[in-house]
Amino acid sequence: MKTNNIIRDSIIFGFAFFAVFFGAGNLIFPPSIGFASGSEWSIALVGFVLTGIVLPLLALIAVLNAGGKFERLTNPISPWFHKAFNLICMVFIAMLVTVPRTAATTHEIGVHTLFPDFPVSGTMIIFFGLNYYFAMDKSNLLDKVGRFLTPALFAILLFIVLKGTFDPVGEPIQTNLENSFSHAFIGAYQTGDVFTGLLCASVFMAAIVDKGYTKSTDMRKIVINGTVIAGIGLLIVYGGLLYLGAEGSGLFPKDIESTALLTSLINQLLGNYGTVSLAVAVSLACLTTAIGITAAIADFLSQLTKNKISYKTWVILICISGVSVGLLGVENIINFSLPLFLGLYPISILLVFLGIFRKYIPNAGAYKGSIILTLLISLFETLGAFGMNVSFANEWISRIPLSGVGFAWLLPAIIGFIVGAVINNLVSKNDKYGMDINPVNHD
Repeated sequence: MKTNNIIRDSIIFGFAFFAVFFGAGNLIFPPSIGFASGSEWSIALVGFVLTGIVLPLLALIAVLNAGGKFERLTNPISPWFHKAFNLICMVFIAMLVTVPRTAATTHEIGVHTLFPDFPVSGTMIIFFGLNYYFAMDKSNLLDKVGRFLTPALFAILLFIVLKGTFDPVGEPIQTNLENSFSHAFIGAYQTGDVFTGLLCASVFMAAIVDKGYTKSTDMRKIVINGTVIAGIGLLIVYGGLLYLGAEGSGLFPKDIESTALLTSLINQLLGNYGTVSLAVAVSLACLTTAIGITAAIADFLSQLTKNKISYKTWVILICISGVSVGLLGVENIINFSLPLFLGLYPISILLVFLGIFRKYIPNAGAYKGSIILTLLISLFETLGAFGMNVSFANEWISRIPLSGVGFAWLLPAIIGFIVGAVINNLVSKNDKYGMDINPVNHD
């Protein structure tokens, strides 16, 4: 394969990676994190970049190391693990959080800005009516529209970022936030992009192979180059928006909602015309995002049920749940979904690291031990976050190093890794499921 083709296709796939991770519904998080961090915005930026940019892109490389398939990455844990993980992410994150959040964001940033008196119920009905129509149609119309929407939205946001940098709306002030890094690191869980990286990586790998890159060395070049390009784009947009939020830390009340903060900042920066432009672009981009995710969920669930529950039925159920949850509003969706992310994200982060360092992992026991203890800690933290009485567990967890900054799972994961590897060596020289640690070699 010629070098110039690799460079060209690296750019193409880099923009593709960017488009998948760059969800319009995620735009509300960087400004709110910057707003809460104030003068410590640079520390918060490091935390957000790690969770919102670096780890999602490393997820692609982790799956690449496993031969380009997520199920091979998780196979040392158990052959059924990837199905369970997919199911949980599809239902509890994509169906009950991401899709309705795009609709609520459309209302609060888009429709409410353009038509202040329009009821949220009307937005939900119209939004999911269009969502149902296009998800059922499965035409490429929305794909074509999306190709223009993402660059258009990026252009608007790039202009906003540049203007906010060189013509700031205010000066970041000192806030009362205790730990800007962990607040941003955990706050970026809400983007859900590590899930996206793990679950969408196989599609990207297949597309790269379809382009003619059958050698593993060429695939690796495309993926690594593409992740660098996508990372730069995400850093410009997310980093700029986070700094813009920090600039507004002294301008608005501390309890301002995320969507109101974003629209207020844009209004301060660009006036009504800028706010209207962003409202239109975000609304259309949220709709295309919701349609794509709805189709993916319905496809997965219909296949999982062996079409006993049809694709059409799943689309209807997704739209009904979307209307119900979307009516809660963005801030309430964020609040009730945070425990879900607290429970699932540590496992996702661990899977990324297991994939990145795959060839150095001694056996399948290391996988099992680290995942089991991480899952146990995450489960108790999730129950506690939902208000369930697990005081005995929470008291024990609070004594674990780094628990105060949101990383209670880290030390147990390391201990589980070591203990699991040792037990595996003592019990059996051969892994039950087989490590299969080397990536597929197409050379």
